[in-house]
Amino acid sequence: MARGKLNSKLLYRYIVSYSIVLLLPVLIIGLVAYNFFIQLLEREVTKSNMNALTQVRDAVDVNMTELNNIAFHIAGNTNLTPYNVTKSPFAELNTIAQLRNYVSANQFIDQLLLYFHGHDTLYTPYSTYDVHTFTDKIVGYDKWSPPSFVRDLQTATYPYMRGAEDVTSFSGIRERIVTYVMPLPPNHPTPYGTVVFQLKESAFQSLLEKKFGDDPGDTFILNEKNELIVSTHGFPAEDAKRLAEAGYGVPAADQAKTVRLHDRDYFVYDVRSERLGWTYVSLVDQEAVLHNVKLAQRRTLYAISVVFVLGGVLIFFATQLSYKPIRRLQRFAESKAKREFDGLGEIESIQSALSLMSDSNEELNRNISSSRPAMKHYTLLTLLRGRLPDQAELNRRLELAHMRLTKPYHLVAVLQFPRSFAVQPSARSTLLDDLEASFPDGAEAYGMESVEGASLIFILGTDDPGGVEHKRLLIDAHRTLSDKWQTGLTIGAGTAYGPWSELGKSYIEACGAADYRLIAGYGQVLFFSDIVPKTELPHEDYSKGDWNQLRLYMYQGDAGRIEQYLEAMIGTIRERQLPLFLVKCMCFDLIHVILSMLSELRWADGALAEQYPDVWSLSEFETVEELIALVKHISEDICRIVAERKESGNTDLASKMMAYLSEHYGSSQLSLQQVADEFGMSASYLSRYFKDQTGQTVSQYIQTLRMEKAKELLRAGADSLQEVVERIGYGSVSGFIRKFKETEGVTPGEFRTMHQK
Repeated sequence: MARGKLNSKLLYRYIVSYSIVLLLPVLIIGLVAYNFFIQLLEREVTKSNMNALTQVRDAVDVNMTELNNIAFHIAGNTNLTPYNVTKSPFAELNTIAQLRNYVSANQFIDQLLLYFHGHDTLYTPYSTYDVHTFTDKIVGYDKWSPPSFVRDLQTATYPYMRGAEDVTSFSGIRERIVTYVMPLPPNHPTPYGTVVFQLKESAFQSLLEKKFGDDPGDTFILNEKNELIVSTHGFPAEDAKRLAEAGYGVPAADQAKTVRLHDRDYFVYDVRSERLGWTYVSLVDQEAVLHNVKLAQRRTLYAISVVFVLGGVLIFFATQLSYKPIRRLQRFAESKAKREFDGLGEIESIQSALSLMSDSNEELNRNISSSRPAMKHYTLLTLLRGRLPDQAELNRRLELAHMRLTKPYHLVAVLQFPRSFAVQPSARSTLLDDLEASFPDGAEAYGMESVEGASLIFILGTDDPGGVEHKRLLIDAHRTLSDKWQTGLTIGAGTAYGPWSELGKSYIEACGAADYRLIAGYGQVLFFSDIVPKTELPHEDYSKGDWNQLRLYMYQGDAGRIEQYLEAMIGTIRERQLPLFLVKCMCFDLIHVILSMLSELRWADGALAEQYPDVWSLSEFETVEELIALVKHISEDICRIVAERKESGNTDLASKMMAYLSEHYGSSQLSLQQVADEFGMSASYLSRYFKDQTGQTVSQYIQTLRMEKAKELLRAGADSLQEVVERIGYGSVSGFIRKFKETEGVTPGEFRTMHQK
């Protein structure tokens, strides 16, 4: 019962914790998104209204400027002076025609009135009227009486605009008219007349509505005295005056102002015309603007609620599912610990069980640590033998042995003791520790005993195969060990190679260098590269190109040519009387060719492969003939495998292809597509077929032919290097030199020099 309560508490803690984890980000994201949306909407509304107000201001400024220009033109028109206009009835007709021209050129004007001080006649583009009866019978202003109208025309000394007001025409039609009064001449202290422009309020409203559309609120224009001129929805003049007195006639900043009118909140946007001194104001109903925001807010809250409810349900079931493994883990841990931890929670029970098992496994860990040297010896031995596992298995072994081999190149060195230096079996592990400790921290150097136990072997990593780094490390280690053990030691070092499969060859070279102590003397570090310079190596008969030729014979299953090749190899060894360690290196490369062939063929017969010699068993052969006999036997196996795995097809076709390539390899234009066109097949099929039949790609086979021809020409010595490159169809001299050195191990010049010697 207690256990059940504890379980429930843990389960509920999980549910509450996960609910908080769900709720917090949902709320934070929702609030942030909501606030961002509000700010974005306000910025967009502000930007839209300010742009629209600016466009309205510019349009009105243009139209009002045209009215001022008309007034200036009338003042400057000699036909429209008081004398010329009133001198005859014909002159009056001309005046009407002149005024009609001004009106017809401007769609903004509804009516134009021209009046001269001291006269009784009022001129329009269509007729003349008595000034005293014009506003009484022709056009009647509700708030501008005829006497006031006449008085204002006679006394006007500066331009002013009357706001929109109701006007009744002689036909009884009522319209709202905006009147613009302009003295003649404009800006003159003693004007002689007045021009009156009657503008329909609808013209202004049309301009405003064109820019603002059906936006909620109102848009209006205030004159330089903050008096209402026109509005889109009949905005009260008193409210406009109150807004102006409250400071909303000042141009707004980037953010909107707010005002409360008639129990409603509005955003206020305004721009000012520097030319006219007028202010253009837009009121936007906040409730209408924020309607979509509030709708989005409600939907966001609904979505958050739904997400939280559904998330809570999922959390409940998911927590139960997640909790079951904890209970099973608790029971499993208690069963392994063979003890129940009553009174503890699940986590505490698991911790106690693990602690108990950890204590019981310490002895096992100590046993594993004691076996680490054996794993290290086994791993190094595997690397030297060249029988490498896959990369994952190799990494696992290196990790178990606490070894780190990350350098791109590695070499093998052999440490030989003098006969007078007796090594007790119990002291050998100490010697290995001293050997590895003689290298600085970070150096990858790992040692092991030789199979016979008469020397120490160690692998050393390096970044530069031909540099001085590893030489300096070996010389420093030799000095340290000689001083510590008080004896003359000899270290023989092989060549640094990149592939792991070449470590066995480096070991053979190291043994040969160590044996050279009989000539050079004891107590030195002997490097294979110093003992056997490149110029003394048998490159003419011992090169990568030759091994590639042997691989080609094996892949073709040509047992006769394989036997001829091996017989020629024996003849070369006997004829040139090569040193023993070079013969071993040649045999190692020969075995490496065979093992790589088996790997390429994916031969699964591991038991038979184990019978083939490796770097350790090379010393067991008393004569080269014994090794060659074994290689012939292995070659027969490989030929058999190749014959079984080749496609059933016309093998003569492969021979024809090789003959064609042998004839045309000297052309720099030779390509895979050209060969495919010659034999009437696609390039991809020809490539697969040729690889299956020969073990090489078309480009590799052409490369082999070109390198063999190049060696033949270099041996002859008659042609220059440029001529050799042209005869074998190579593109450039530099590319040929680089490829030749990569294939043969020496430059073309070094190859020619060695042959001439």
